[in-house]
Amino acid sequence: MGFFATIGRGWSMAKLSMGVVRKDPELLVYMVFAGVMSLACLIGMSLPQFLEMSWAVDENGAFTPAYLAFTFVGYMLLSIIVVFWNCAIIANANIRLTGGDPTFADGVGAAMKRLPTIVAWGVVAGTVGLLLKALEGAARSSDNDAVRAVASVVHFLGGLAWWFMTFFMIPHLILEGKGIGDALKDSKTTFTKTWGENITSGLGIGFVAFLIGIPIVLLTIALTAAMGPVGLLIGAVGIGLLIAWANAAEQVAVVALYRFAQDGQMPKLYQDAGMQTYTFGNVQVTPPGAN
Repeated sequence: MGFFATIGRGWSMAKLSMGVVRKDPELLVYMVFAGVMSLACLIGMSLPQFLEMSWAVDENGAFTPAYLAFTFVGYMLLSIIVVFWNCAIIANANIRLTGGDPTFADGVGAAMKRLPTIVAWGVVAGTVGLLLKALEGAARSSDNDAVRAVASVVHFLGGLAWWFMTFFMIPHLILEGKGIGDALKDSKTTFTKTWGENITSGLGIGFVAFLIGIPIVLLTIALTAAMGPVGLLIGAVGIGLLIAWANAAEQVAVVALYRFAQDGQMPKLYQDAGMQTYTFGNVQVTPPGAN
């Protein structure tokens, strides 16, 4: 019963979090900005290779040290972009879930105030991401079955542990103004209090997005058949907005779970939608006045 109850709460959390994004479209705008800037960064990183520029690719087709350094810097910039806009979403969602009426500028302003820390954390997160990708590459490319197996296990466990440790990293950074070390420590502590709901809320959001995505994909196929590239473009925009919506909802869910861990009750917006009682592990919390 506990397992299925947790799944049910995760499903409810998913629907409520996606509803918050629907009511606060600026959260979606943050994700659009993040997506456009990330795409521009990826294109900039790939162009020298695509155009086979001499400083990027030598006569044997291998990447030069200069290009490898260039892509490393580009990857760090990409990581910083993602962290910055996630911080803006977290700050904005926190205002909404604590009774305020945020504007687009509120989230951006909060992120700008913490820009040096965001840059530092973006570099740390980007470096860990590159190391995990290197392990994944080793797992795929090695001719030794044992090496592939070990690399795959280390990659999986490393990625899972990193996700556990950093799930609440941004709320501690942006909402409490903590340094990276303290935020990382407190993120891990907060996660251990809420781990079941963290997982099921994310799965719930992904499943809701999947269900919504099915008719969008079918419509895209029909539009492409009828209108050619224009129909494909319309469908691609729709799918992109759905992904942005789901990603923004995931950040809203992080804030809601963070607020519960900090305050001992769900944000009022969730209570008003019927989530009066929430359970983490064996501890049940019922907000004052709830029946």
